[in-house]
Amino acid sequence: LINYLFKMKLSVIFTLLTLCSLSLFGQREVIDRVVANVGSEIVLLSEVEEQYALLEAQEGVLPDDIRCGILDQVLAQKLLVNQAKLDSIVVSDPEVETQLDARFERILQMMGGDTKQFEDFYGQTIAQAREGMRSELKGQLLAERMQAQVMNDIVVTPSEVRDFYDR
Repeated sequence: LINYLFKMKLSVIFTLLTLCSLSLFGQREVIDRVVANVGSEIVLLSEVEEQYALLEAQEGVLPDDIRCGILDQVLAQKLLVNQAKLDSIVVSDPEVETQLDARFERILQMMGGDTKQFEDFYGQTIAQAREGMRSELKGQLLAERMQAQVMNDIVVTPSEVRDFYDR
């Protein structure tokens, strides 16, 4: 009886170890990863790939090095967002909601107001899409405000413009 219990215990332990090792080694697919860091802002591979997919859907075949350009644009936006946070620039939640409302109204208008078509196309409900877009939109608004603040301090004279084009 003791020998039987020992074998049972050993087989249970072996089964558990096998299951644990399969779960650890079977999950080798990368879900997402950080590709860059700007201050407190991170850039995820999924952000770059999402922009790539959007461009590909709009333009068709893209050049091989387009991901580098996309990463440059994302880094520039993250830099502006990080600086906006450091400079205490604020975007209120009602502003974000107003922008979200307008964007989804335009999208639905292009789809003839058909929410089923929206869900089929995006693979999620409007509420899920809004939730996913909220933080991205807030970042865009922060970046726009920061860029406006930076550009507001720049003064270019007509002679500087002429010098630039002469060079």
